[in-house]
Amino acid sequence: GILMHIVIKCSILFLLALFLIVGINSISRSETIDDLVYREGQFYQKFTDIPFNGALVGMQQGMISNGKKQGAWLEFWITGQLKGKGNYQDGMKTGQWLWFFTNGQLMGRGEYRQDKEEGEWLFLLRDGTNNLLTSGTYKEGKKIDVN
Repeated sequence: GILMHIVIKCSILFLLALFLIVGINSISRSETIDDLVYREGQFYQKFTDIPFNGALVGMQQGMISNGKKQGAWLEFWITGQLKGKGNYQDGMKTGQWLWFFTNGQLMGRGEYRQDKEEGEWLFLLRDGTNNLLTSGTYKEGKKIDVN
């Protein structure tokens, strides 16, 4: 009776301790982009061969899942000013992205499809006027109209 009770309690404590040790080690961590290396299309923590899982903080902020950028993403200039804002899916830019100059003014706006510019893109010069050289319609990352 009492011996079995002690064995069960010890087993539960052992399993709890094991879960905490393994669980804490596998819980996603926060790193900066400089803490990771990129190879064969995936991010890895330095000195490992296991694709990184976790949150990035610092100049690039977002989640990495199985070594690839996923979901909402923010990029910052060295000054801390927002540089870019958009989404990733399986490591590729997707959907609407906004790009900003170091002074916070809008630099560019458009859609990405599988990491390539697609559709109408607006690029501005620092004075706020349209950059006719780069603004226009894009298909698979290439500008297709001539202004």
